[in-house]
Amino acid sequence: MAVALASAFALAALAGACSPSPTAAPSGAPASPTPAATTAAASPTAAVVATPQGSLDRIASWRADIDSIIPGLERIHPNPFHGTSKAAMEAAAAELSAGAANLSDDELMVGIARIAALVSANGCDGHTGLYVWGTGSYPVESLPLRLWLFGDDVVIVNARDHPELVGAKIESIEGRPIDDVRAALDPLIPRDNAQTVRLLTPRFLLIPQVLRGIGLANDSSVRFRYTAAGVSREVDLASIPMVDYNSWAGAYGLHLPLPPTHPDVRYLSRVDEALWWEMLPDGATLYVQYNRVESPGSGLTDLRDALAAPEVARVVLDLRNNFGGEVSPLDAMVDLFDDPAVDQPGQLFVVTGRNTFSSASMLAARLEAETDAQFLGEPMGGCPTFYGDVEELPLPNSGLTVLVSATHEVGVAADDTRQTIPLDAVAEITQEEWAAGEDPALDLLRIAAP
Repeated sequence: MAVALASAFALAALAGACSPSPTAAPSGAPASPTPAATTAAASPTAAVVATPQGSLDRIASWRADIDSIIPGLERIHPNPFHGTSKAAMEAAAAELSAGAANLSDDELMVGIARIAALVSANGCDGHTGLYVWGTGSYPVESLPLRLWLFGDDVVIVNARDHPELVGAKIESIEGRPIDDVRAALDPLIPRDNAQTVRLLTPRFLLIPQVLRGIGLANDSSVRFRYTAAGVSREVDLASIPMVDYNSWAGAYGLHLPLPPTHPDVRYLSRVDEALWWEMLPDGATLYVQYNRVESPGSGLTDLRDALAAPEVARVVLDLRNNFGGEVSPLDAMVDLFDDPAVDQPGQLFVVTGRNTFSSASMLAARLEAETDAQFLGEPMGGCPTFYGDVEELPLPNSGLTVLVSATHEVGVAADDTRQTIPLDAVAEITQEEWAAGEDPALDLLRIAAP
């Protein structure tokens, strides 16, 4: 049977897009105001607190959920203490439970996220964690932005109803420098490696309930200070329901979107297609983009024919938008590219990025081991060997659901402890290149983009 390895964060988002909402909002649950952006002027309001559902009283409900986390991890995960010792995790859970009476619901939710993230503290377990934007019924919203980390800058790359914000660099949130906010969020974020954190941080930054949980925001409107065109401004943004956010940004919501003025950039224009290819304008390079590890079906034969075409002098396999899928197609995909007609020195190139995760990182690892491919782009977000194949651990009183890895997935070797594979050439896109519709990976190969 094929083992499903869709990325945990994608799975969470998809689940959130189709999960039924509670028939009645819990007492004190935040409303879902219409998105708005106005010059900051309002003073902070009192914290909005969501009460967990269930028949027990509030504190007993949270404590029951906290007490169930570690036994649940032990039941599902083959090695739940590979990142943090059991004693340390039990101490963290006991401390959170003891302080529950003095914490808001959002602070308790963040506390559970911190405990769940301890599993992956040493990496290679980004599937395990509390992806609060997707699974479960705990009420969460999102600010109507999409963010991307270009170097150390947190940049707005899409803004629903506010195109003037696109390209702005965020300086602070609710008066706290953005670097401090990122540091406060870091312990909550599941990870395979540092690139997983770079990928996921933008999504955590957009959830008011998470910001409230780290003691930052006070309600569903969040104040940003940003810089655009050399001018620093402030703006208040109201959150929208998560289902609306997913409808706008996509249930995954973590891909780099097309730049506003260049809607035809090749590597970003067809990210929803599992597999596609085309000859590049140089007439000698076949560009193949594989965005989901799923069976290509009849497309496998068509791609094999395309790779064998006499005019093909080199092949570029782009995995930058591939967050995983199934294990079963890996053998067939590797066979395509380790064919002697394709696998020639200087002929085969693989492009990776922070979205290259789960079974896509296994594919990259196998191509590194079994072919002469050269790797370029930015480091992938997944480990070559990792924990995956998630199962849900529901915490019924709070409505939270922790995703837990259930198997140890081996790319090439079970004892491979690397958190990524080395690159032959770095081609991490800059904000300026993104805005201009350029592709630094193809530029390295002297292939004009788009």
